[in-house]
Amino acid sequence: MNLLLVDGDESNIRNFRAHIRKTFPSVRIVGHFSEISKDIIPAVRDLKPDLILADIRFFGGLHFVRFKDIHDTFPNIKFLVYGTFNDSDYMKRGREFGVLDFMYRPVKPSELNRCLEMATGFFKKAEETRRQTKVVEDAYQKQISQYEEIFLRSLMDGDMNRETEIRDGFSYFNIPFDVGFSVFIIRIDHYRRVVQNLTEMQKHMKVINVLGIVEDALREYKSKAFIRSFHEVTVILNNHMSVEDKVLLGDRIKHMILEKTNTRCTIGIGRTYPSPMEIAISSREADASFGYRFRMGYHAVIPIEFVEPHNNITFRYPHARERRLVYSAVVGDYEYCKGLLSELFTALSQAGQLPDNLVAKIVMTIVFRISRYISEQNLPFAGDVAKYFPTADILRLVTIDDGYAFLDKSLKDFCKFVGKYHSKDSSRLHIVAKEYIQKHYFESFSIVKIAVKLGTTPETLNKVFMERERIMLFDYVMWVRVQAAQQQLKNSATEEEIIAVQVGFDDVKYFRSIFKKYVGETPAEYRTHSQG
Repeated sequence: MNLLLVDGDESNIRNFRAHIRKTFPSVRIVGHFSEISKDIIPAVRDLKPDLILADIRFFGGLHFVRFKDIHDTFPNIKFLVYGTFNDSDYMKRGREFGVLDFMYRPVKPSELNRCLEMATGFFKKAEETRRQTKVVEDAYQKQISQYEEIFLRSLMDGDMNRETEIRDGFSYFNIPFDVGFSVFIIRIDHYRRVVQNLTEMQKHMKVINVLGIVEDALREYKSKAFIRSFHEVTVILNNHMSVEDKVLLGDRIKHMILEKTNTRCTIGIGRTYPSPMEIAISSREADASFGYRFRMGYHAVIPIEFVEPHNNITFRYPHARERRLVYSAVVGDYEYCKGLLSELFTALSQAGQLPDNLVAKIVMTIVFRISRYISEQNLPFAGDVAKYFPTADILRLVTIDDGYAFLDKSLKDFCKFVGKYHSKDSSRLHIVAKEYIQKHYFESFSIVKIAVKLGTTPETLNKVFMERERIMLFDYVMWVRVQAAQQQLKNSATEEEIIAVQVGFDDVKYFRSIFKKYVGETPAEYRTHSQG
């Protein structure tokens, strides 16, 4: 730790210097400053102290201004200050400008030692924090390519729902994108057959070679290519190209791969969209193109426009959100359902004119999946779904607004019904859990074991007992054990050590402490007055 002494009295500086050198040899005094009329900033810049030990009166009536100037210019520098009792408020307020602590004049050696020990500890802790931060930053720099891959995979999967988040990612990973986004997927044909006689390294090198060729072919384009799986390279292309030009580019890429690696690939191409939010849509379209290889042939370039020219709905529709909607409905979470419902129908509204009867079919599919999921879980209210989602009403739905309004009301009523069921189930679980504990309280306690036996989770069990007993499950088990111990203490002469083991305690001292906590007296005291 580097220390600068600031005081207009040279004798104070000499005394501090002598004491610190003797008592704190690890503290390096880099200099002193005693000229009141001069600007201290240049001296601080040249001497580079970590800590300034200063007489607050040295700075005169402008001491706060000077502290702030130094703190603003060198924010890592800290202060120890000293003054009279009249300066107390000023010294305390100095904490906002980096003052660690203060002392009163005349400064006692013990007070100086205390403050310097505190400052030394502060800087040691700060240095350790900096060191740990540096270790983490170095590790991050080594793994940054993996974080870029996570970002790109999340982008392809549609897990990012804000355009600013995506563009920030582009900027951070130096991905040179602007407007116009389409996805190419280059997939090795008959991959399992191709690699069946290759070593693991040779398998990995095959897709790495494909990636290198793709990157060479796209050097003149703003693009980002990355390995998405062992047999697939994905490309985000930043260009407003016609379908014909994309096919020509894909054809050139597949022939380059064949020529240089003797590997045949099929290329699926999604549509071009103006927003990076729609990259996931283009990715789904590119992936769907491979389903038509039976007709278009392997080692082909298949844009989605060739095989599904009029489908603007399937790939925009957020199927993952629909699955969450189903799960949320079955657990009775209407508020979450409402948010997901909004996302689903917003996506539908962006897909353009919908075919006749499609809204009714979408709603019917959601209701069917809710009913199926309830049946798969063997829940007792599978037969109640039709009551809350009448088929006749669904078939009359025409517009997006009709569909949204129907599902919103139906889900609200259904979730309320499900909530009542779960409340009853919670009551049942409470009763069953208490019965189980009464029979097994003397066994080694494990909330996980109890939860598994009852087909629930530790969190749910604790929640049930907090709601109905106002205590955690652990406390309930301890109380049952204590009650059992009370009966034995009252009605038998069995030794405490034996009773402790019989009711589930391996340690008699722990048994006694728990007993006193719940009863208010020791087992011996309880036995004395209950039997006497």
